[in-house]
Amino acid sequence: MELNNIKYSRISDSLYIKGRIGWKGLKKEEYLENGNYQIINGKAVKDGIVDWSLVEFITKERYYESPEIMLKKNDIVITKDGTIGKIALIDDLKLPTTVASGLFVLRNINPEKWNTRFLYYYLISPFFNQFVNTRIEGSVIPHLYQRDFEQLELPELSIKEQNKIVTILSIIDEKIENNYKINHHLVA
Repeated sequence: MELNNIKYSRISDSLYIKGRIGWKGLKKEEYLENGNYQIINGKAVKDGIVDWSLVEFITKERYYESPEIMLKKNDIVITKDGTIGKIALIDDLKLPTTVASGLFVLRNINPEKWNTRFLYYYLISPFFNQFVNTRIEGSVIPHLYQRDFEQLELPELSIKEQNKIVTILSIIDEKIENNYKINHHLVA
């Protein structure tokens, strides 16, 4: 597809997308109070980050049974059930971590073509929200299927253009964060 001289391609053409396979039967009752292997669920994905205080733990065996969703630094997680489209960029991992069945893992396997932060910013944009809304309208239980998510089209900007966009948006994010800290300090 081409619009306004910008070429678009499907997200599945050059990025890794995986979710937990439901038939493996990981149940919430199996979550542990603490441990060495973490599992992120939808409630821990907030405002573009993972709230690590809300992450739960699973056994080593449950972690290793699904290598396709073992998280790596710079992965992006996306909620696909319930509140669909909450996004978080994994900036750091202190423990081996995986995702619950309500999330997708998106991994940039083409860093020469895509800036991961550009992908993150695109996914938190109104473009992605519109995409999600067209897939779930009229659904009793909102769910984003992997086959539908793989149809999402990304603008194929040069890596140089992506880097410029990321620089500008990162500066804005920093200013917003600083203002939040100042306001929070004034209230406290």
